[in-house]
Amino acid sequence: MVGLFKVVGGLVIALAIVMAVWMLAIGGIGGFAAGLVAALLYAFCGAVIFAFGVMLEHLKAIHRNSIRQSEMLTELLRGGPNAHLSGRDPAANNLDQLSKSNFRFKEI
Repeated sequence: MVGLFKVVGGLVIALAIVMAVWMLAIGGIGGFAAGLVAALLYAFCGAVIFAFGVMLEHLKAIHRNSIRQSEMLTELLRGGPNAHLSGRDPAANNLDQLSKSNFRFKEI
């Protein structure tokens, strides 16, 4: 469906370009000036259709990634309370790990 919108939008834009060239060839500069408004209208409609297809593609990618991210969040939420049930302060454990760490920043 997404590809269809993109293809149709591209075809409408191509039709607008062909129509503008055809008006120039048939009617000279007077015909081109008269058909320019119609050609620009077709080109704009084609651009809107193409942009709608790109937007749908973007929303589809967001939806696909959001399912995976919500599963990861659910796993984190399920695993989070188990660490706090031990009765220890989780912040103290993290501070101990930081103080004993021999991590050094590399120079850039």
